[in-house]
Order: sequence, then C-alpha cells, then structure tokens
Amino acid sequence: MQTETPPRAAFEVKLEKKEYVAAALIGARRSGVLRSAPVVMVVSLALLAVGLLTMNWFRTTSTILVPVVMCVACPLLLILFFGVEPGGVRKKAAADFVTFDALMQPATVRLYADNAVTVTPTLTLYDQYALIRECVETRELLILIKDRERQLVIPKRCLPPDKQEEILEFLRLTFIRRRRVMRSWLF
Repeated sequence: MQTETPPRAAFEVKLEKKEYVAAALIGARRSGVLRSAPVVMVVSLALLAVGLLTMNWFRTTSTILVPVVMCVACPLLLILFFGVEPGGVRKKAAADFVTFDALMQPATVRLYADNAVTVTPTLTLYDQYALIRECVETRELLILIKDRERQLVIPKRCLPPDKQEEILEFLRLTFIRRRRVMRSWLF
C-alpha cells in the first residue's frame, strides 16, 4: 500500500556556471552583502548634492577640501559597491560552483504541495515552502532563497515544456506574498 502523495512535478536540473553565478548575485542582492544597494545609491547622491551645494559656502569661509572630498566620495562609493562587491560575489560563486557541480549535479527536483525535494547522487534535501524566505523569478531562473547560504535554483529551461506554465503557476501561487520578479541582480 503506497502512502506517499505523488509530486505535482518532477524534473531534472543541471545548472550551468553562469546560472549559478547569476543566482548568487541575486541572492546577495536579496539577503546578502548587496542588499543595501538602494541605500548606497541614495547616500552617494546625497554626498554629491551636498558637496556641490556647499562648494561656494566653503570657498568663502575656509578651504574647499570638504566639498571636493564629498564629490569624490560619491563615485568611489558607487565603484566600490557596484563594481568591487559584485566582483567578489562572482568570484566566490565561480569557486563554489566546482563543489556544487561535484555534489549536487545532476539533481532531480520534485515539487510537492508543501515542500520541494532535491535528490542528487550524494544527498537528498527537503525544503519546506514555509521555511523558504523568498522566491525570486527572473526571465531564465526561479530562485528559492532559504537563507544566506542556501537556495534552490531552478532554470526555466529545465522545466518540462508541456508542464512549464502549470509549474510556474503553482510556484507563483505558493509564494504569492514572498515572490519577487527581477530583471537582473540589481533590480
């Protein structure tokens, strides 16, 4: 007598390195080092505006060094946050992909009513939907973010073509309040 409910969908997932890196950037943007991107943009624009607006006042009262430092800090902050930090995330993700590829590929993902089961040659992972913080959907990927270190990445190309819309609708409804649509890692 079988007591297990059949999955709503089951399919094989084989991630490519570029998809893994893209998912890492999106994960870092949603819950990692890059999550403060809007704040950094506002602060850098505020530094630039204050530097430019106070340039004449500082010129008449003392040295012009303070507004110049503020104006120079704006592009430096943007370069650091939007160039150096994402580069570090990409580099770490590329290095982590070697381990991921050895341990987790190929994987079979089974989507049940209340959890996702990922079966790999070396281990089996059970992810309860209630414990997944967020579902991020891009044009190519579905990323189920559990925490800073764990996420389930499902490329849309791996979904069975005949059931793709049904699976997407199921996940959209499951994560209706925790679903985000993003075009890239930034927005």
